[in-house]
Amino acid sequence: MRFIRTLCTAALLVPTLALAQNTPSGSWPVAVGSRVRILSPVFGDRAQTGSVISATSDTLVFMPAKTSNSTAISTPNIVRLDVSSGTHSNKLKGALLGLVLGAGVGAAIGSATYKPCSNCFDILGRGGAIAAGSVVGGLVGTTGGMIIGSRQSDTWVPVPVPGR
Repeated sequence: MRFIRTLCTAALLVPTLALAQNTPSGSWPVAVGSRVRILSPVFGDRAQTGSVISATSDTLVFMPAKTSNSTAISTPNIVRLDVSSGTHSNKLKGALLGLVLGAGVGAAIGSATYKPCSNCFDILGRGGAIAAGSVVGGLVGTTGGMIIGSRQSDTWVPVPVPGR
């Protein structure tokens, strides 16, 4: 019985270990039309984002996103080159952060605004007000976090530049 359990565990681990061997990396020359982010002294101290017009072994012709003039950059002048491999969002991360922050703020508001009632039947007391504020704040925070986290952003893969 122990042998079968070990065999099943090994069979399940093999695909996971095989996937861990692949590290995504771009390759040179970069495909024409690829969305790239370049850090080069040609552009100053900020990385520029745009698309590749052409790439040879010693030169990259680049069209920045905000201008209509292409720029030829020699490979020794490229400090860092990243290629976009698609986009992603942070909905789950935003929702979780919104839940935690919203529940905390809601609990604080529920506690601060609680007033004991002398002529009514107040069964839940301050704890009930804190719980209700926490639930309402958590729902509002989760919704807000998902909305903020739904913005798409690029997934960048570094490309080794020849001559660097």
